[in-house]
Amino acid sequence: MNKFLKPVKSKLKNAQHYSFMEAFKSVMEAAGFTAAKLVTLFATFLACFANENHWYMQSRISEIIRRRDEADKLRDRLYTKLHQLVKVWVDSGNVAMDTAAGALIKVFKLYKLNTQAQLDEETGVMDNLITDLSTADMLAHLETIGATWLFQQMVEAHNQVKAYRLEEGTEMSSRVIGALEEARKNSDAAYNDVTAMIEALSLTADDTAPYEAFIRQWNGTLKIYQDIIDRKSGNSTSGNTANEGGTTTDPEQGGENGGETPETPDNPDTPDTPDTPDNPDNPGGEEPGGGDNGGDDNGGGTTPPGGNTEPDDN
Repeated sequence: MNKFLKPVKSKLKNAQHYSFMEAFKSVMEAAGFTAAKLVTLFATFLACFANENHWYMQSRISEIIRRRDEADKLRDRLYTKLHQLVKVWVDSGNVAMDTAAGALIKVFKLYKLNTQAQLDEETGVMDNLITDLSTADMLAHLETIGATWLFQQMVEAHNQVKAYRLEEGTEMSSRVIGALEEARKNSDAAYNDVTAMIEALSLTADDTAPYEAFIRQWNGTLKIYQDIIDRKSGNSTSGNTANEGGTTTDPEQGGENGGETPETPDNPDTPDTPDTPDNPDNPGGEEPGGGDNGGDDNGGGTTPPGGNTEPDDN
């Protein structure tokens, strides 16, 4: 009798667990089984996986932070270019340009905006700068020196930063402690129900061949995940610990490796960094689209072109 391998899914990091369930969803949909009970169980699995996906994405707000930081970098570049353009026309010898640039540079000197400041501090200063530059007189001066487009683009990028900041706060407030961990457990239970039914059908169906073939196919993928778990625990045997009949230790199956006690599973609501508890508030490690989470105390402060300091107005 063919049986599914049983890797310890609770040991997978959040990204790995999501990838595991997504892969199973794909192969099941491709198989197109029509047995009524199996279809019902798979529908339950899909609902559980959708819920896991919801909480998994909420635990990873790094995508919002990434977009916020990109908007902040653009805002800083546009501010720097606008500031430099104003300085170009100060004492230029052209009366109209001198007058316009002289009035504008006074506003820039008043606020001395620092693009390296904490994100919300910079946003507050720029709010006031934009307000002063948006008066009728200042807008006319900006038009005179040909800076209207730069100013409008800077305002647009600034408003994007503020919008992403609000979105980030909304996502943070909607989190529920332990929701991802519970969703993972529900996905595991639904997965176990589906695979148990497939094993039963591989014995009892009028045509057992499709179910037997599916078990063999999916076991190839399961060996990959078992190897991930083995490497993490330092016991890699390249899949030799995962034999047909469920010889790996799974909390749902009981200890079967010669009575060994399974390792304490990682907390699915903790971060995906090697050999440390997972922390969904700071996704990294092997999370998809990982990299910069933008989550330092500077709130995404960036360096403008040409160095770390703003142009000198003097």
